[in-house]
Amino acid sequence: MYEVRWPDKERWIFIFCDYPGEPDEFVVLLKAYRDMVHGKIREIPDLTQYKVDNDELGLIFQWDDCFGITVIVPKSTDLDKAYNTLKDLCENI
Repeated sequence: MYEVRWPDKERWIFIFCDYPGEPDEFVVLLKAYRDMVHGKIREIPDLTQYKVDNDELGLIFQWDDCFGITVIVPKSTDLDKAYNTLKDLCENI
């Protein structure tokens, strides 16, 4: 089960899950988003971040053992739309 928190002032959306110390749930979420937008996952060089081609929102996904699943919302993207998209996705996983 995933729980999406409203973006903070840095435009980061934190997503909490049953096993926050495990990257497996991050992979499930990222693949589900990829399938939803019919894109391809690509790693951002020199960072532990990922984007999905064909994503009109331009979201950046990252996972680490400190913060867990984090989604960075670009300034050009509507926060409400990004939040609601992720919330709907998490409810359907």
